[in-house]
Amino acid sequence: MKKQILLTTILLAAMGVGGFQTSQVTTAHARAKKTMKVYPKRYRHSWYHYDGHGKYDKVRFTKKVWHYAQYYDGATTKGTSTLHSRSVRADPDKAKIHGSWVVGQKFSFRHANWIDLRGWNQSAGDGTYYKVTTKKFHGKKLSVLTDAYGAMVTTDRHCYRSKKVAKRLGNHHFKGESYSV
Repeated sequence: MKKQILLTTILLAAMGVGGFQTSQVTTAHARAKKTMKVYPKRYRHSWYHYDGHGKYDKVRFTKKVWHYAQYYDGATTKGTSTLHSRSVRADPDKAKIHGSWVVGQKFSFRHANWIDLRGWNQSAGDGTYYKVTTKKFHGKKLSVLTDAYGAMVTTDRHCYRSKKVAKRLGNHHFKGESYSV
């Protein structure tokens, strides 16, 4: 019965928000039996985004840890979250509270492979989405970490492997991405 209600809710949401695309994310999550145990190797670097005001945002993944520092409105917010694995069917509301733990799941959306990070005890809302791709800029190939959010996996920003590249590209928009503005 719960599966039928969940499926009906997903289908109604998909019809109301962007057609079938919304349910593709959920369907990919449902196939896995456990959440990720480690971050994929292609993510395990320091990544930088230049905000245009002399400050850099930084995202760093290690094998099991996600570090982030984001500058906004005159202040820097920093955090560290440790990746933990569990059954995808586990109820986050019934799990012991761990404020610095996250769960991650891989999914495919718009011909790209993403990871979805959510708080260990997060039972509602969207997670933070990341993908690593290779993009071309003025004929050169770049590794790009894309940060996205929301039901439609809307691109928020791109991060690069060096501060120099991050400063040069700033808030550059790549063709084929879905941006909020």
